[in-house]
Amino acid sequence: MIVNSIASLDQTHPSVYVRLSRNDPAAFRDLTVRYLLYGRNRAQIYNEEVSLAAITRSGVPPADAAMYMAGGCMEICVQGMACDMNCTGIMNVAKTLELVLNGGVDIMTGAHRIPVTRTLAEYRNFEDLYAAFANELSREFTEFVRALDAGSECFARWRPCYLLSSLIGDCVARGREQQDGGARYHDYGFAPLAVTAAADALHAIQSAVYEDRFVSAVDLLAALRANYDGHEQLRRRLARLPRYGSENPGADAIANRVMQTVCTLATDAKNRFGGSLKPMLFTFVWGPGASRELGARADGQKAGARVGHGMTPQNLAMEDGITSAINSCVSLDYSVVSGGVTTMWDVAEELARPVVYGSLLNRYLQGGGMIFQGNTTRVEELERARKNPEQYPNLIVRVGGFSARFVTLAAGL
Repeated sequence: MIVNSIASLDQTHPSVYVRLSRNDPAAFRDLTVRYLLYGRNRAQIYNEEVSLAAITRSGVPPADAAMYMAGGCMEICVQGMACDMNCTGIMNVAKTLELVLNGGVDIMTGAHRIPVTRTLAEYRNFEDLYAAFANELSREFTEFVRALDAGSECFARWRPCYLLSSLIGDCVARGREQQDGGARYHDYGFAPLAVTAAADALHAIQSAVYEDRFVSAVDLLAALRANYDGHEQLRRRLARLPRYGSENPGADAIANRVMQTVCTLATDAKNRFGGSLKPMLFTFVWGPGASRELGARADGQKAGARVGHGMTPQNLAMEDGITSAINSCVSLDYSVVSGGVTTMWDVAEELARPVVYGSLLNRYLQGGGMIFQGNTTRVEELERARKNPEQYPNLIVRVGGFSARFVTLAAGL
């Protein structure tokens, strides 16, 4: 009744999302497919078994884990039991990799930003490079948690929320405000951005520099610093290398490794009450900003190239179509992503039929995907709406974590 009611309205809120289990009736699954296709791009589907496995792995008992919900856009949160720092910030993982490759120096600005001095040319092998990347991630997560701890202490002292705390699990029993150790789960959620961009760059480096050896580390670094000006032949060869999303085992394995590294190191960074830095792999409205701050990437992308949404393969990887991209996506192990991981699937008109879309969704869920998002509006309709917004006041699109009226969005999104 709720899904049908919301689907019949031209409004973006309240947000109604589906937790779909393998044991749900076929009729409910069919309703979910129709909601995705005809619900004005407002549907978001949680894979129940995969989500619960990730939450319980993080230490939440099954009874509490069963109470999970979207704490904002898509961020998994145990309802009524956590402090109100469920989404605290972002981190550009691909930028961290760029700094590690360039001796700690920002390719875009020339500023020395991190305590790293070795460049790509000075790493002995791929594992040496990867270890440096992981060490820098760990350092940044530690600093991030320290900053968030300071914020949490200030909130508890200067912005106590006693009414809110009275509604959060364990605050009354402990006699403490929700930011002062009262909440049952004191985790800091955050969004690691551009994970797939970092993975594709690392796979290109592994292939081009250390395995096939068709470019030296010195020459690749020079090309990156020059934004590939004067290195177009190399850029095109790098761009032809397999990427995550093309069902290439090596590229998919690197994507899984980077995701596992990011999420494990984040979770290991404990805060002042023993909670974790909880990874939430989604992009929201931060994609354009994260893209603009990136220099050239080792997979042939020039400075400022768009990064993908969540763990959705980047557009360049989808040469073999959406099925191959989904197969790559579901090959990853999402059990380490306790805050949820989204994928956005923009579906062409010829695929926007219940039998086809239902098969794609079933493959995604059965394969082990976590959170399914999608847009079914044709590009031509979006272009018409941009030119004549007054004619499309109720055209709704999914931005990534939330849905909005297209004509109200800034052009950069």
